[in-house]
Amino acid sequence: MKALTKPKAGDLFYIPAVNKDDEIGFIIARYIELIEPNLGHLIEIFEKFYTEIPTSIDEVDTTRRLFRPIFCSLRFSGLPRWKILFSDPDYEKSMSGYDKIKFAFDSSLWVGGKSLSATESQLEGIEPSICWRMDHIVFRVIAHLKGALAPDDIMDYEKLPEDLREDSDIASERVEKATRTMNEKFESHKQTGKP
Repeated sequence: MKALTKPKAGDLFYIPAVNKDDEIGFIIARYIELIEPNLGHLIEIFEKFYTEIPTSIDEVDTTRRLFRPIFCSLRFSGLPRWKILFSDPDYEKSMSGYDKIKFAFDSSLWVGGKSLSATESQLEGIEPSICWRMDHIVFRVIAHLKGALAPDDIMDYEKLPEDLREDSDIASERVEKATRTMNEKFESHKQTGKP
């Protein structure tokens, strides 16, 4: 288990989370690639919620995404750096349905690494090309796990209950507690080999 600093395609890492019953745990995400020049790191996040650390890659469920792939910064300002749990040397982007991953830009559509011209109506409902801060990913994961957002929903501040919004003290405390608790769990596992 190593820190999420220079991931490779196929690396599986944890993201702290809280489920609908307010249980602290984590979900697992997969690193796909860095999109040059400055779009961010492309990742996909899976829906299974864990409270115990999987002992092998075979125990990781990658069958369903929690939401569509996103770009992220991999900058952990103020957060403990998450850990890579497993590497998959056999990973290929096709395993993530790479050619179907879409992002909306101002007047273009990014599909599987290619930029295409698009009208405003063609961009509706497509994941926006936002490079997510790591703490904001935790807020989004929790909103999806609590059922405030469906898998194909775009993060919409106005549609979220107040206690799930990034400017809510309750939501911020929830994210901080989950992050701290999971960091302690993974650090303890790293030192003792036990969850």
